[in-house]
Amino acid sequence: MSIPENVFVKRAKHLGDYRIRFEFTDGHTSEIDFHSFLTKPAQNPMATKFLDITRFKKFKVDQRADIIWGDWEMCFPFAALYAGDLDVDSLGNKKRVSRKPLREVSSTARTVRSVQNRPPAPKSTRERVKA
Repeated sequence: MSIPENVFVKRAKHLGDYRIRFEFTDGHTSEIDFHSFLTKPAQNPMATKFLDITRFKKFKVDQRADIIWGDWEMCFPFAALYAGDLDVDSLGNKKRVSRKPLREVSSTARTVRSVQNRPPAPKSTRERVKA
């Protein structure tokens, strides 16, 4: 998505629940439901406090571009608002979600780890006699 130049948020209107409609100076409109973002598993408590609908409704549009709540406690860039998609970054690109594990363990590493975790082998009879 390309971000249009010299386009701003003309109006942001709360529609009910956690939905906001955005109207832009070029005539484009988008609607975003923030509920799924706010209820995401393991969401930051800084964001979940906006599940209180009274707090949620107190948003502002900063410099006719970004939407913010509180003292920048929660915010979304213009590109996400224009696209109507919270998974769009400030450059207008769709955020990629990595599904890879943080660190892959090779089969060699697993073998070494399992050998290291084994209890020591019993001493032979000859070694016991010397001790």
